[in-house]
Amino acid sequence: MEKKKQKMKILFNSRYVYFVLTLAISFPCLSKWKKLEEGDEYVRYYDIDTVKKIDGIVHIWSMKDFKKPQKNGNLSTKYYSKYDCNLKRYKVLSIIEYETDMGRGRKFTYKKNMSNKEEKNNWTYIKSNSEEYSSLKLLCNK
Repeated sequence: MEKKKQKMKILFNSRYVYFVLTLAISFPCLSKWKKLEEGDEYVRYYDIDTVKKIDGIVHIWSMKDFKKPQKNGNLSTKYYSKYDCNLKRYKVLSIIEYETDMGRGRKFTYKKNMSNKEEKNNWTYIKSNSEEYSSLKLLCNK
């Protein structure tokens, strides 16, 4: 009888841990998304908790939250990018596309390691009139 109680206790505890982890992962409020800019088609955010700046290189998660579904049906896209403050260029390292707004939900497409290590010229240089320029200014001045 004691072994049965122990098994039930372990089963209950593992279900509780699974529930708490699922709940924590599901809430976008755990990320601190700060609005960068708003356009006609989408709102751009960046996650202030992920900004890492080392020797003029900034790594960050950003997101576009679309006002209408895109051709592929997605309502939001998250980008993990790297900005070079000194040479004014960037590259996208990973992309996650979501069917729901604000990067939530379990239906998504994940493209990681987008930059090929052998390819040295896969940086995009930022023009002063581009949307990435506002990101560069904000991130590199911090």
